[in-house]
Amino acid sequence: MAPPPKNTAPVGTRHKRQKPHKALPKTSKLTDQQREALTAELKLLPELIKARYKKWKAGARRFQLDCMEVQVLRRNVILHAATGSGKTGIAAGPHLLPSSKGKVTLVVSPLLSLHDEQVTTFQEEFGLDAVAINSTHGGCTKEKMAEIVSGKWQIVLLSPEMLLSRRFIDKVLRKPEFGSRCLSVFIDEAHCVSHWGASFRKKYGTIRIIRAFLPRSTPIIAVTATLTPRVHQDLLEKLQFDPNDYLFVNIGNDRPVVSQVVRAIEHPMNTYRDLDFLVPSDMCTPDDIKKAFVYSDDTKDGEKLTDHLNTLVKEEYRALGLVRPYNATMSKKYRKEVMQLFKAGIVRILVCTDAAGMGCDIPDIDIVVQWKVAKNLSSWVQRAGRAARAAGRTGLAVMLVEKSAFEVGCSPGAPELLVEETSNGYGQGRGRGRGRGRGRGRGQGRGRGVGRGAKQAAGYAVLHGQKRGSYSGTFDTVPEADGPPITVDAAGEGIYVFIQTSTCRRKVLARVFRNGEPSVEASRCCDICNPSLFNSTRPSKPTTAARQQTVKKGDVVESVRDALYTWRTSIKRRYFPTSMWASHAILDNSTCGTLASIGPIESKDQLARILSAWARWNQLGDELFEFMVNLDIPPLPPNPKRGPAKRRDAPQAPPEATLSSLPAPKRRRVTVESPEAHRSATSLSNQFTQHAPPTAGPSTLPTPRPRPRPRFSTQITAAEAQCSLLPPTRRTLPAPVRLSPRLLHHLLTTVPPGIDPADYELHPPIVPSQ
Repeated sequence: MAPPPKNTAPVGTRHKRQKPHKALPKTSKLTDQQREALTAELKLLPELIKARYKKWKAGARRFQLDCMEVQVLRRNVILHAATGSGKTGIAAGPHLLPSSKGKVTLVVSPLLSLHDEQVTTFQEEFGLDAVAINSTHGGCTKEKMAEIVSGKWQIVLLSPEMLLSRRFIDKVLRKPEFGSRCLSVFIDEAHCVSHWGASFRKKYGTIRIIRAFLPRSTPIIAVTATLTPRVHQDLLEKLQFDPNDYLFVNIGNDRPVVSQVVRAIEHPMNTYRDLDFLVPSDMCTPDDIKKAFVYSDDTKDGEKLTDHLNTLVKEEYRALGLVRPYNATMSKKYRKEVMQLFKAGIVRILVCTDAAGMGCDIPDIDIVVQWKVAKNLSSWVQRAGRAARAAGRTGLAVMLVEKSAFEVGCSPGAPELLVEETSNGYGQGRGRGRGRGRGRGRGQGRGRGVGRGAKQAAGYAVLHGQKRGSYSGTFDTVPEADGPPITVDAAGEGIYVFIQTSTCRRKVLARVFRNGEPSVEASRCCDICNPSLFNSTRPSKPTTAARQQTVKKGDVVESVRDALYTWRTSIKRRYFPTSMWASHAILDNSTCGTLASIGPIESKDQLARILSAWARWNQLGDELFEFMVNLDIPPLPPNPKRGPAKRRDAPQAPPEATLSSLPAPKRRRVTVESPEAHRSATSLSNQFTQHAPPTAGPSTLPTPRPRPRPRFSTQITAAEAQCSLLPPTRRTLPAPVRLSPRLLHHLLTTVPPGIDPADYELHPPIVPSQ
């Protein structure tokens, strides 16, 4: 069967014929004449920047001018520079040139919460017309897209999801008019292309699609503060850069004005007492609290952390809200107002997530704290870079990590690997890790593998700085152990190497991000170079938890409990007459029962200890104490005196049952009444034999299964038969007779219920048979 002709609908369907799309015009490379004209214009750029940009009084830096020139000449750029170094200005500078009039720059930014702030920066600092296209501003409306195509906005901020949406592609990117106006595509925080492109924001991984709709010569400018070799390679592949035709500028991400400190969390993590250094104990005014960002990746943790820090604030300033949470789950209005209050200095501490992370430009932050281990080194560098962004300021970046972070091995690709410490630093043992090993790991078989036992874990952690920075300061000295090796594919980009290192922390960052050799004074470098930096981050004094005393209770006194019920009802009517809840919300039934079973209240402190968890103690504690003091509460009965415990001897095996070992109870003597019993022994023996179950031979009638008999002699005498058939109280024997072991066992075990064996005796005395 011949295939259907091209551009025709399949037979038997209602599919319409699809019209082929017209090929978009592709702008070719610049001609020599155009290049000469642009080069002449670029010579005027440094003076234009000084004249137009108010905050750039000293002019643009060399790397900024290089990136602007290459951008105007239609070449791709990858820039690696520290936070706060002026990367955003590279997108704004080319718009000062006369040839860029009417041009549009698309700025791809990862966080919607920062779009408005970036729009304000472009408008106020650079004097450009900027707009943000996102869901909070109505999305891709018809009017806005028409304005973008017409060139009304010089800067258009949007997320990668909005950039690659079908509506934006059809109404903007496909328009030939916009293609001729597009100056460049500026990708801010370009490391997200590698970090997020394969996970929860997959549009970052397909951002290269825009090249199919824009002119081929449209440059892409990728800037980031955290560019590892792996991220660099990902950018080249996912953005479709020509490896031989792009500009790579790497000035490093080191910020000498920010000191770096890493220490373990000393107190239990649910107490958050390791953060007490943020609020001075001797604060007099809100300005005594330094402006700080506290990053907590868990929003629930952040709420508890906020509550703890608020309790440290002086009570008269607590209502001002000096400590506030900030994350993406909160409303846009709240985030905007809180950020304005923080910039104004009214809010002093902001407990936040990445919603106030990448791209957040606040010049006067003094301290940045990372609560628990950061996800990777890129995240740590981005967050630490929020501190001291203004010229002439210095800051402090502190990472408070779990104690277990000092026990984690740093082998490539195995963050859970535990390394056994030996005299040479590392050794072999059982555990988790790569290669052959006993247990979980990458490999199979039973044998030796790299790992560390539980006994060596504590020693390894201490040698790598687990106790440094504690309250006592005893272990602040630099650890003598060699730092873990740094590899390209280390877990978390080498975050655990950074934590456990015994050399300068900036050297670790320099090796991971290919920075230059650090040239920072030791006094403000890091806690390895200057352990006295710990004095600014000490945890509060450790306290020994007091042993909770149990409350002595007795029986519940009904009259006291009823009186407490009446009291809570009167309190509700007096203070909460219009409330919808019942009176037991003030003092629940269980608490009333406890108070009615503890006897008289002797002091207010006693009542406070009993009601330590009562939420209304500060409000109603005095009234409740006065009420209970006036009640007639009977005292608790004294505890019964207990004598000394009786000593229990070890159980012993019972002796063999013999007549001599039997107890001597009160006995009733039974004698033989007639000599006829002796003469009938033979006939009784025959009856016993006839009624006994057969021992062999076939049987015509079904017989019950006999009980197992003890292994005694099967012989039975006439005297034995007579004794076994008589009632227990009449079991007498003729003149001295020898008993077989079987009859002796029978006499001792066949006493009917209700008969005490001690009430009768066998007479004459029994002599066991030999």
